[in-house]
Amino acid sequence: MDAAGADSPWLTALVLLENATGLGREQVLAHPERQLTDEQLSTLRALVERRCQREPLAYILGYREFFGRRFGVNPSVLIPRPETEDLVSIALERMDQWVEHHPEAERNFLDVGTGSGSIAVTLLAERANWRAVATDIDQAALAMASENAVTYGVADRLTLVRSDRAQAVQQAFPLVVANLPYIPTLDIMDLEPEVRDHEPRAALDGGPDGTTIIASLLIDLPGLLLPGGSALLEFGERQSDALRATAREALPRSAITVEKDAAGLDRYLIVDRPD
Repeated sequence: MDAAGADSPWLTALVLLENATGLGREQVLAHPERQLTDEQLSTLRALVERRCQREPLAYILGYREFFGRRFGVNPSVLIPRPETEDLVSIALERMDQWVEHHPEAERNFLDVGTGSGSIAVTLLAERANWRAVATDIDQAALAMASENAVTYGVADRLTLVRSDRAQAVQQAFPLVVANLPYIPTLDIMDLEPEVRDHEPRAALDGGPDGTTIIASLLIDLPGLLLPGGSALLEFGERQSDALRATAREALPRSAITVEKDAAGLDRYLIVDRPD
């Protein structure tokens, strides 16, 4: 795997060995002399070969950890990233603020482009009295989100809608959250093979400058975001100014701020609509 350019080859090998044998890490490390069965060895070789082809480890394992939970993933959905966990944290703060200022109002939110459902399912798992609508243009992605919702016991509070952005949604919400495609089209070929060759292009390609799809959602926000509500959107490098301008044009009376990710990069656009 090292020769193939895969990162962290020793740790990856350990994870694949756990997967092939069904043993926990402590068992694997405590008994290095353990002999593999022919079936286990065959399984391990197949897994290693997939990783040497630069298939993402999350797809090989069928899951990715996100916000302390294990989310099922497959090649129909983008693999959840650590930076999106911060988007969830900001969303939780805004949800709590909404309840504080609107204690009698309905508690629901919209997740646009839900993919695996990692954002929507996490928010519902963290706030048991909220409901959600989550959209995605891909039916296979919605199926993955549904599986994750069932796993964490929130399926009865999550409505999944097949839609390009939020075009099929006919209501407004106190919270709109989205991690939409934001990679500029021409930059995709420069990405790591794990991303470029394996993750769904539709979940990556944000148009010529990476802002096309996000900007479209911002333009639609007046019909999606309730007075007093907040919209939270993740975006890419060097996109802050353009998206601020679009948000200001769509909702000129709103407070528009940008927060940085753990690497110090502008990453989260926050639109707080006045009551």
